[in-house]
Amino acid sequence: MSGFVNALEVMSARQANPRLTTGDADLDSLVGGGVERGQFYLFYGDEESGVDNVIHGLIVNALLPPERFGFGGKSLYVNCGNYRYERTMLDTELLCRLIKSAKLDPACALESIYSICVFSEGQEEKAFNEILKLLQKDPEIKLVAVHNIAKLFTATEGTPNRNAGERIIRFQRVIHEIWQACAEKNLAFAASCRPKGGKNFHVRVPPPEGGSYLRHEATVIAYFERKGGGYVSAYLVKHPNRANRKVDLKFGGDVLGRVTVPFRTLLKEEMDNLKRTYREVLIDARRREAFDSLVQAWSSEQGAMSYVRVPTLDAMLLTAVVDNRRLVEDLVGKVEAIRSKLEEIERRLEKISD
Repeated sequence: MSGFVNALEVMSARQANPRLTTGDADLDSLVGGGVERGQFYLFYGDEESGVDNVIHGLIVNALLPPERFGFGGKSLYVNCGNYRYERTMLDTELLCRLIKSAKLDPACALESIYSICVFSEGQEEKAFNEILKLLQKDPEIKLVAVHNIAKLFTATEGTPNRNAGERIIRFQRVIHEIWQACAEKNLAFAASCRPKGGKNFHVRVPPPEGGSYLRHEATVIAYFERKGGGYVSAYLVKHPNRANRKVDLKFGGDVLGRVTVPFRTLLKEEMDNLKRTYREVLIDARRREAFDSLVQAWSSEQGAMSYVRVPTLDAMLLTAVVDNRRLVEDLVGKVEAIRSKLEEIERRLEKISD
C-alpha cells in the first residue's frame, strides 16, 4: 500500500479541521471559515483599523471549547514594542471586555494567556527561546499571536533605517523560527503589523511592512482599513485556495465583530434543530441514514457554506443538492463502466458465434 494521498483528500481533511472564530461571521468567511491550526495568518492595518482588536479577540476565543468554535486551549501573546518611540503593551482593558463578552471566568481566562513583551530587535530574537520553552512546558497552548511582528526591525517614520540588510536577515530568522515551532506542534500562528509606508503609501491596498519574506511565509494575509461610521473594510490579500475579495465589518462598541453571530454557530443550531424536529420523526430508517450522511456533508463544507451569500438553511439545501449530484455522478460512472464491459462481452460472444 502506498503512503501517498491525493490533493483532494488532503483538502477534504483540512476542510473538516476545527476552526477558531474571529468573532465575526464575515471575517471568518473571508479567511476560509476561521483560523486553522498549522497555518500562519497575517493581519495588518494602521492603528485605527481594528487589527489589534482582532488579535486580542483570537487570544480570547482560543480559550473557548470546540463546540463554541474555539481551540479549548491556551494562548501565547508576544507584544513587540519600542520604548524609544512609543509604549505598547497588552491591552488588558480590551482583553477583559472580550473575556466578559465570551462569558468566560476572568481569573481562569487570564491564567490561560501567556504574555511576552519585547522592546528591541535583540529581545525579539531572544524571545524565540522563551516561546519554545513555553510550548514545550505547556502542550495546551494552541495559538501563538505576535503583535506588531515587524515593528522592531523596520525604521520608524522620519528616522534613518540603518543596517537595513542586516536587520532584514535577522527579522527573517525570527519569522522562520517562530513559524517552524508552530508548524511542528500544529499550532495556529497569527501576527499583526502595519502597512508599508503608513498613510503615505497611496495605493488601495498597501503591502504589509516587513518585506517580501513575511508575505511569502504567511499562509493567509488580510488588510484592514477603517471607514466612516464605525465600519472597517477587510481585504483578503492572500489565501491558498480563495480569490481576493473584500468584506465590510462593523465595530460593536470598541470590539470588532460582536454584532454578528459566527456562521458555524448558526449552522450548528440549524443542524441541532433539524435533528430534534425532523430526523427523529422520520419513519423510514434509510431516510434517517440519508439525513446523517447530509450532516457529514454539511460539517465538512462549512467553509464553502459560510462563503456563499444566502441564508443558512438555503446554504444547507445547496450543499445537499451538490452532494446528491456527486452521488449521481458516481453512479453514472459505475453504470458506464458496466455498460462498457457488457459491450466488450457482446463483441467477444459475436466473434465466438461467427
